[in-house]
Amino acid sequence: MDSGEPVVKRRVAPGAPRRPRGRARRGSIPVTGVGTPEYRNVSAKPAGLVRRIGPGSWIAAGVIAAALVAALAPTSAAWVEQTYSRQWYVAAQRILTPVSALVPFSLLDVLAIAGLLGLGIWWWRGLRGAGTDWRSRSAVAARLMLHTAAAAAALYLVFLAMWGLNYRRMPLTAKLDYDAARISPEALASLAAESVDRLNALHAPAAAEPWLSFGELPGRFGPAFDRVQRRLGARRPAVAGRPKTTLLTAYFRRAGIDGMLSPFTLEVLVNGTVLPFERPFLVAHEWSHLAGYANESEASFVGVLVCLAGDAQSRYSAWLYLSSQLVRHLPADARDRVWAGLDGGPRADLRAIAARLREAVPVVRRGASRVYDRYLRANRVAAGIASYGLVVDLLLGTDGTPTWRGLAGRIDASAAQPPAPRR
Repeated sequence: MDSGEPVVKRRVAPGAPRRPRGRARRGSIPVTGVGTPEYRNVSAKPAGLVRRIGPGSWIAAGVIAAALVAALAPTSAAWVEQTYSRQWYVAAQRILTPVSALVPFSLLDVLAIAGLLGLGIWWWRGLRGAGTDWRSRSAVAARLMLHTAAAAAALYLVFLAMWGLNYRRMPLTAKLDYDAARISPEALASLAAESVDRLNALHAPAAAEPWLSFGELPGRFGPAFDRVQRRLGARRPAVAGRPKTTLLTAYFRRAGIDGMLSPFTLEVLVNGTVLPFERPFLVAHEWSHLAGYANESEASFVGVLVCLAGDAQSRYSAWLYLSSQLVRHLPADARDRVWAGLDGGPRADLRAIAARLREAVPVVRRGASRVYDRYLRANRVAAGIASYGLVVDLLLGTDGTPTWRGLAGRIDASAAQPPAPRR
């Protein structure tokens, strides 16, 4: 109805915010700005944790779940042996190891530094951009923790694909002429005494020329590594890797670690402070890991075979390692009798090794041992770090067979073989 009063229309300047029609909802606060206003409902319930920590949370959770399944799911040892270890892994190793050998430094060092720096910067930027209220900060922290766990899970999946599945291959005891009935105290004492005799016979020819450096070892012992793998049934043997020192050398020395295989770059990393006569066996042990023998006792056993297939220096290095492993399992009186037959040269070398190992810091060494023991058990090595000593069982269980006796030869014959000329 017309009241007769003039209608005054209010003009709104162009670009000015318009007042919304109708009444605002209770508990809502209009947010003014250019264009249509928005309303934030302050009385609504907060979003769930997964929704607040970001849209990629489901992907991160999926990666973590996949890693758990890969860690816990049963796998066929026969499938791992025939399909992964002998085909897929060797094909990748024959490409990646020569590529990593093109540079003199450790690629693992580069990747570790880049990864740690990237993780620190990522966390710093994420926390720096978080709001001031506890809810936003908790959401950012939860998102960072979830995605960090997902990154660790993805790294574990890469580890399994690159090398880690070798832990699940068939054991050597199932592939060799191994008989546990051959293991006895008498056999142990006999082999321990033999190790002393071989050290006495090999010391002079091994010391006839300077010991090889790490860089010279692949050229000298690479053919022996290839020959032993074929002897163990490999159709496409792994290639020998270039031993490299690492930024971890200071830690290795304090923890009593002699070397390791990088599972992501498939390169051999060594403790540069090991003594010259330790180098051949150390490199042969790590090459055995490179060939897919993940179990420590099996890597030591194959490393011994590689050294026995070499010259006097590599054989001497192998028997230095074996003598300590064998004699330590003897009773105290038997140990004294065996060591009494050791000549001065090998005795001085064993004492030098013991003095080097005493440089390790006990706390660091115990911590490293506990961590590695848990790592081995997590990768289905039930014996954990004690698996190192099982090399004695492999030696005794295959004694009298061509597995390693055919490489060791007679004591006098091994002593008569001098080191091969340098290339």
